[in-house]
Parts: sequence; structure tokens; C-alpha cells
Amino acid sequence: MPLLTALSLTPLLAASVLSTPATQPACEDGQACTMAVYSEHTQQWQFINQSRAHQAYTPFSTYKIPNTLILLDTGTIKPDQSYQIDLQTYPAKSWWFNAWRADSITPQAAFKYSALPLYQTWTNLLSKQVMQKYLDDFKYGNRDISGPHDKFWLNSSIKLSAVEQVEFLRRLQSHAFNLKPTTYEAFNNIFLQEQTADSKLYAKTGTGPVAKGKYLGWYVGMVENPQGRHYFAFNIDAKNFKEIAATRVEIAKATLHEMGII
Repeated sequence: MPLLTALSLTPLLAASVLSTPATQPACEDGQACTMAVYSEHTQQWQFINQSRAHQAYTPFSTYKIPNTLILLDTGTIKPDQSYQIDLQTYPAKSWWFNAWRADSITPQAAFKYSALPLYQTWTNLLSKQVMQKYLDDFKYGNRDISGPHDKFWLNSSIKLSAVEQVEFLRRLQSHAFNLKPTTYEAFNNIFLQEQTADSKLYAKTGTGPVAKGKYLGWYVGMVENPQGRHYFAFNIDAKNFKEIAATRVEIAKATLHEMGII
């Protein structure tokens, strides 16, 4: 059982499980991982490895959360249309996932399958000034987009912590941003990944190299159940992409289960 550090001693009630039990062990205190959870109904934080939860890291594909909001709000993409990757700028690679090779890709599929070259294609249609304006409004991490225009979120200039990921999601769900109502609605449909009769899971993965022989993996999102909303951000270290891609979601879900969230 992992060590839980909370700002309140009020216990969380058992929550309904969204999916089958995780096949990986939960993140434990002292391991190279962290989980930060904020539950609205208790106004309570829970942490695994609290000090790491405050350390800023590159967001990798979890940046697709604010990026999608910006793309929708500016009208750069439409939720009911399909798009193609700019293959002249981003030629297909042998390691590309099959979902990236489709002739047309919806924003929902691009988000779910982390279609990096398509998001890069879309981002090239935005100016730095526009992106900076939105990220300042979002108070998203250090808001530093000085890195390369189409990859400043890939182990480059912009960074944020697990706690900052959670705080950003809390502001998003309270509609604290200067976004159109249609943007909030369209994004929630894209963000939703799993649901049962009484629970919903909104989530985004993110993974990439941060040093030689070291990868970082994220799983960030929100659980809605009969208790209310629980915002979470998980990250973990691994030696390679294959290892982290195979385990990040399952470890995060096991940790959320241990914490009474799913």
C-alpha cells in the first residue's frame, strides 16, 4: 500500500471502478514516480512522493490538452472534421503508429493516439504570439514557449509539475479561461476516454526521452464519479519508450485505485 500524504485526514469514500483492475503495481513512496490528486468533494489533496509532485518536467503529449483548446478556440480545427498530416514537412517514419498513417484523422483520434506530426502541422498554423496569449491565460506551467515552434513541449522550454497539471485542469473545468462555450464542450468530448453508467475518465498520456537511457511518462486527467470530480497527474521514469508505454496507464490506474479514486 503506497504512502498517501494529504492535507486533510478525511478519508476518501470508495469509488466505482471504471475498468478492469490494473495489471501493474501502484506507484510506491520512494520510487521514481509521483501521483497528485485533488478531490473536489473533500477539498483534499493526496500525494505519492509529494516532493516530486512539485518538480517541473516537460509535458510531452499532455501538452495536447492546452494545445487542443487553443486550436479549437481559434477555429484552426473543427471537432467534426478530419485532417491530414503535412507529409512534406513531416515525412512518415518507420516507427509511426498505424493511426497516424490514416488518410484522414479526426481531432478526437489525433488526441487519443497522440498524433504528434498532425499536432505539429496544426501548431505551425498558429503564431507564437497567439499561443503565448492563451498559455498566459491558462497559467500553464512556466509558460515558456521559446523553444522550437513545433516542439517546445518535447523536452524543451515549457515545463510544469504534477501539481500544476492538476491546478490547470481544475481551472479548465471551472471555465476560468477566456474560451468560447463551444470550445469547452468540444474539448470535453475529445478528452473523455472511458465511461460507465456512473463514472467517467478524462485523460491524456505523454511520453518521451529526457536524457540518454531515461524516459518520462505522464498520465493526466480527471475522474467523475458519484462523489464528484477527482483531478490527477501521474508521472514516472523508465529506461525506454517500450517499457513506459506498456506500463504508465496501468500503474497510474493501480495508484488511483489504491487512493480510492477508481
